[in-house]
Amino acid sequence: MPDDDGPFQHFVFEPSYSEFERFMHSNTPCTFGPWISASWGCTKDWVKDDGNPNLEYLGEHYGDEEVTVHAYKDEGFECTQETLAEFISYWKSLIMSIDPPRHDNDFPKTYTSLPRYMKDWHFGLCIENKDHVYSVPAIFTDDWLNFHLDFSGGNDYIFSYFGPAGSFTPFHADVFRSYSWSVNVCGKKKWLILYPGEESKLEENGYNVFDQCIRRNLRHVVLIQNPGEGIFVPSGWWHQVLNLEDTISINHNWCNFHCIPRMWNYFEAELAATEAELRSFGCHELMSPDEWTTQCHIVLRANIGMGFPELVRLILINVVRIFGKKHLDHLQEVIPQLTTYSVCSEQTSKVPDRLCCPQLYDMEGIEMFLRSKGLG
Repeated sequence: MPDDDGPFQHFVFEPSYSEFERFMHSNTPCTFGPWISASWGCTKDWVKDDGNPNLEYLGEHYGDEEVTVHAYKDEGFECTQETLAEFISYWKSLIMSIDPPRHDNDFPKTYTSLPRYMKDWHFGLCIENKDHVYSVPAIFTDDWLNFHLDFSGGNDYIFSYFGPAGSFTPFHADVFRSYSWSVNVCGKKKWLILYPGEESKLEENGYNVFDQCIRRNLRHVVLIQNPGEGIFVPSGWWHQVLNLEDTISINHNWCNFHCIPRMWNYFEAELAATEAELRSFGCHELMSPDEWTTQCHIVLRANIGMGFPELVRLILINVVRIFGKKHLDHLQEVIPQLTTYSVCSEQTSKVPDRLCCPQLYDMEGIEMFLRSKGLG
């Protein structure tokens, strides 16, 4: 049963899928106790007995892996590629330093003194024993995004973050306006989360908006995520995160049909913004209508990492996964415009014709949604 003492419902014990589904459907955050990571091998192998990261183990087993490291500056940040062993060497130097970066449990006011932060390590693509390291909690397994990427051969949205105490993720909303879940393997995080729509009241959308939230009385939540605990961040909830201690986390961006409409709305808004920006340069005057449409979609894909063809393909491939191949033929019969999104029969013929998600969707609802978006 959930514990209601905190700002969001906290599940001390594992909820049923139907219990958690209410939070996806209502697009509401919730948090989870240490049960969510209790069976993971990484909570033993990657963590020392005192609760700190086992940097020796990580360097010995994964030191040769290439990772992305963020270094923050007042005017932005830069990313560098280095080996995990190199980043661990830097991390050890911070731990041994007589004057380590200070954060005083507060979100940073300046950024040049922030520790470097290793983010977005696609560890699942690199390590041989992923099933021992961790397993996806049952309530998160209905993952349309990573199924589509795995099927299509693209990079996944499955990451590990290694953050020294004081490292920081600036204010943002998650990619494609997908869901995200995050579990601390070790260490503590401090989250600032704004309720949807409050971000539009900010004077400026900076790295750290905590002072603005207080000054403008914006509706927000500050919470502490302890070792082993998890959090579900729904679509479009803007947030920033401070590592209070040396922290390792595992994070997934993911989606299913509960958040597809919000993702679609985000794509439409980004496409409209792309068109407006290109029009301001007079680009539309140099192209035919078809060329203009194509160019806008190319720029959209470059800006956000995915375009409408991939989004529709994501939906249809999962329709096949859940309902079977016959429903794809039906959809393309009643919604002929879907064929313009290059969902080729060769690809869909390889999709397993099986149920592998914990719930059934209403096929009529999916069809109605696609029609409502002009695909019918």
